[in-house]
Amino acid sequence: MAHRVHGGIRRRRQAGTMAALDMLSFLLHLILNVIFYIFVIFLVYRASVFVYDFCYQVFGDTVVEEEPGVNVEIVIPEGTSTMELASKLEMNRLVVNRYSFYIKVKLMGYKILAGTYHLNTSMTYDEILNTITNYANAIEPPSGE
Repeated sequence: MAHRVHGGIRRRRQAGTMAALDMLSFLLHLILNVIFYIFVIFLVYRASVFVYDFCYQVFGDTVVEEEPGVNVEIVIPEGTSTMELASKLEMNRLVVNRYSFYIKVKLMGYKILAGTYHLNTSMTYDEILNTITNYANAIEPPSGE
């Protein structure tokens, strides 16, 4: 009879231990799910901010710095690619992001003209493009023009 009593206690302890393990497993699963969804929400938020900022650079009035800005002389040699020009403008702090400038040029169909131009760090992308797509704005057009 004593043997049966001890067996019943063991079963109750095992059942209690199993219930505790089940509860712990549930809580761990819940916590990991919450952490995962917080991480996903954070990534979606960061991606949204990046896309918004990039689109604003392409379609908005983005400037590197407020007026009066700094005057910069830019020489665009004949045969310069749009990406080379965008990189040169970014290195001279005339555009915020070379990729957004490149996309704007391609989307709007601008034809960049070779020559030497005075640009300013307070100019918008549209002002820069209006300057470098018109020979009348060139300080020195390329030879042969």
